[in-house]
Amino acid sequence: MTKQITKTEKTEACNMKICLIDAGIFIEKPELLKPLEAAGDVQVFDGIPASLEEVVERAGDAEIIAFALMQFTNEMLDNLPKLKTLQFIGTGVWNFVDVEYAESKGIKVLNIDGYGSNAVAEYAVAMTMALAKKITRADQVIKDQNWTIDGLQGIEIAGSTVGVVGTGSIGKLVAEKFLALGAKVIACDLYENTQLKEKYGVEYISMEEIFMRSDIITLHMKATKENENIVDRKLLEITKKGALLINVARAELVNTEDLYKALLAGSLGGAAIDVYDSEPPKPKDYLLGKLQNVIATPHMAYYTQEASDNSIKMAVSSILASL
Repeated sequence: MTKQITKTEKTEACNMKICLIDAGIFIEKPELLKPLEAAGDVQVFDGIPASLEEVVERAGDAEIIAFALMQFTNEMLDNLPKLKTLQFIGTGVWNFVDVEYAESKGIKVLNIDGYGSNAVAEYAVAMTMALAKKITRADQVIKDQNWTIDGLQGIEIAGSTVGVVGTGSIGKLVAEKFLALGAKVIACDLYENTQLKEKYGVEYISMEEIFMRSDIITLHMKATKENENIVDRKLLEITKKGALLINVARAELVNTEDLYKALLAGSLGGAAIDVYDSEPPKPKDYLLGKLQNVIATPHMAYYTQEASDNSIKMAVSSILASL
């Protein structure tokens, strides 16, 4: 259903159609879209289209499509003949569209960076806290009208070793927040962050060492073909017993089946997950979320008012810069 359609008077030269095909949930401040109105008719829709037909119905005559949640198939691109620019309201656009195929059709593919770095970093720390202190399980005890602390002993962050995998804009903030809590932080990245090394004394080591030495491991890498399923059975087998794994980055980094087996076996103490192989998840992913030593949330680490506003502002600027 259309949430909002903004149409303003324009010259004949500014009559292109700009479609925000699924981003209505993020548009709490319609004024953020005003800069686009000079470029064309702006249409905003709520929710992911349920079919190819609905994609065409919403955006079949659009020159510019902005999207936040849906996966674009090549078939969809084939049925959008006027499309010139595809703007992802987020990072990691290659996980949502075949960029090479789109560009072969003359479609410019854009994304944005850094709009919600602090929101995601805070969420990673919050997920760690909830998992380490067994807060969600304790909450359920009370909801079940029970009263026991049996099996609910927590872990202290201060004094723990936290392995941060990927120290870009999000990972760097995560490292700083854990350092402020009194944790020892070690890191792994192709590109070492000078400030983390020189100001805080963070040691950069290999991925294998991160998993062997860390009490808490938090992932903040971009998903690429090279690091797909990089967290697999071999890596989980050498993980420090009882360690906690936090993934608010990309599901493609972790082999879901291997993670499930490690959690069942108890070699991994627990996991906090905000990203899935398919979204909404397939049944096997929901099974993972039902384990008592797992906290699972619906891909919402970035979802704050501040980050939502930033994402729209940055997407609008990106679209206008591309024209």
